Amino acid sequence: MGGDGTLCRAARDFAPYDIPLLGINLGGLGFLTEIPISQYKEGLARVLREKYKTEKRLMLEASIFRDKKKIETSLALNDIVISERGSPRIINLRTFVSEEFVTTYSADGLVISTPTGSTAYSLSAGGPVVHPNLDVIVLSPICAHTLAVRPLIISQTDEIKVIIEPPSDKVLLTVDGQIGFELEKKDIIRVKKSSQEATLIRLKERFFFQRLQSKLGWTGISYKTFRQTPEV
Repeated sequence: MGGDGTLCRAARDFAPYDIPLLGINLGGLGFLTEIPISQYKEGLARVLREKYKTEKRLMLEASIFRDKKKIETSLALNDIVISERGSPRIINLRTFVSEEFVTTYSADGLVISTPTGSTAYSLSAGGPVVHPNLDVIVLSPICAHTLAVRPLIISQTDEIKVIIEPPSDKVLLTVDGQIGFELEKKDIIRVKKSSQEATLIRLKERFFFQRLQSKLGWTGISYKTFRQTPEV
């Protein structure tokens, strides 16, 4: 029980054990949760009767290297964010995808997100909305100091490498907005698809775009008005 943050935390904790998670919303947005608290009795009853489906969600694994030694590793359901620690300042992030140089981002930071996380911080940073069934990774720079940099969508098989470039010296890596690791100049961050996945319980048919409307204010013709099966 909780909000999206609680579900992210549970996903990281239980992914190694492949335990299905039922999100019961006690928080605010509840984009990832399955049912509101008012329906928890009915929801739990269906789970006990095994009247549910499961949905796999891609997770990321981030590792921090310092002086060629791995010092930290963490899973993420939503995103890995590299940003300035403290006062907002531009940092320099030399970025590679599968060892091919992409660019050095001069920006407030970089969001590396899963499809699940594409509707979180990445969306606020100008990244695309990605359907959760797709196996891709999204790179979204935060307030890049150039007109030539745009978000990237790469394959799930790619590995991202980010090097903290001088003069950046107060940098933070954040996992799902919850766990923070302080970084130093020349630290190397490697992010890839994790071998572990989050397993979410689904009790009824879900419409992803309906959820975008109801939770994130997706505009246009209302879903109820337009939701009709077209004649063939």
